[in-house]
Amino acid sequence: MSEILAKIEDAIVIASGWQPNIAKIENATLVAQENKHQTIHERVTICDNDSAEKIGNKSSLVSEILFPAAHCKFTNQKTNFERVLNWCNNNLSNDGRTIAVRCGKIGVKIDGWSGRTLEQEIGGALFELGWKIDLTKPDITLRVIAVNHEDVNLNKTCTDDPALIWGVKRNGQSTWDDRTAPKRPFFKPISLDPRLARSMVNISCPNGGKFLDPFCGTGGILLEASQVGLDVYGSDADSRMVEGSVENLKWSLENQNMSGIAEVRHCSATNLSESWSDITPFDGFAFDPPYGLNSWKSDDGFQLLQDTLSSCAEVATENAKLTALLPLPPAAISLNLLGEDINNPISFTFGKQWNEVVRKINDSGWEIKNFATIPVHRSLARLLIVCQRNLE
Repeated sequence: MSEILAKIEDAIVIASGWQPNIAKIENATLVAQENKHQTIHERVTICDNDSAEKIGNKSSLVSEILFPAAHCKFTNQKTNFERVLNWCNNNLSNDGRTIAVRCGKIGVKIDGWSGRTLEQEIGGALFELGWKIDLTKPDITLRVIAVNHEDVNLNKTCTDDPALIWGVKRNGQSTWDDRTAPKRPFFKPISLDPRLARSMVNISCPNGGKFLDPFCGTGGILLEASQVGLDVYGSDADSRMVEGSVENLKWSLENQNMSGIAEVRHCSATNLSESWSDITPFDGFAFDPPYGLNSWKSDDGFQLLQDTLSSCAEVATENAKLTALLPLPPAAISLNLLGEDINNPISFTFGKQWNEVVRKINDSGWEIKNFATIPVHRSLARLLIVCQRNLE
């Protein structure tokens, strides 16, 4: 990493500690295609300001956004102080607003780092330069964060040496907590976490358009799709779930600033071309197919998955994307399933070896582009697959 990476990127997005591997995929998807971005840590994305705003408006996994902002290789306390203070002099206007300095860390503490000392040093220097300091309700919060690997024994989440990031903190996090399952009029204990549902939507349909969930269940994914302004369509083979999803969407329309079109139909996920002939094609798909606790051991649901993927391909645009959740044995959670571990015998889902699953997905009209693993408990993990329409 260079001393300071200047003006190609000018904002920093920091993901929460909840599923940062998914946040990394989501953030990269939401960055404007014509703009560059850099991931310096699983939780830290450097990008242009417009992309940072898009991520902040759509993602439920954002902890905070810094803008204007900068970053550099972590060196020592004295050098860090000088860099941040010089940056403040060059990028912040002392126009009478109050300021406070807040330091923190991500990952394992770096030797020589003292956030409290740096807060006092930078705050004191700004005060001497004429800034008004307010530690309670400042107009400007200057965040200075030391970034290191998440695990001292696992040097994988950072692509570079330990770094220092800093910038002006923006406020405003997602209201995902307002849509957790118990707060909806219709829910089941198995309802998907709204943060995960939102990420699946953003990854599968980042640029707007028509979105479909063919296993809509209680409508959790549909609710998140409606929150980001997509035209939302869902279906389920269980009429009770269809009624419940309609009820939840009505509630969202009245209470959650839902926008766009929303429609739910009672039909099979394996016959979408007939059931949605008046709406097709769709730009994105996301679904959580039905499966039990140990379904990764059984092939009972595999044919349904394969038929659904083929059905989605039939009603998809050429550039459509798809995200889906599959059961996974917990022992496989750390494997590189698109790399050296694709043939690992401990990796399987729905009773099928993973390499066979990849072939079947390709045969169904999709290609896996990315994945993330999600621990659940001792008997089950989840695999989030990110697919692109395969026209070959």
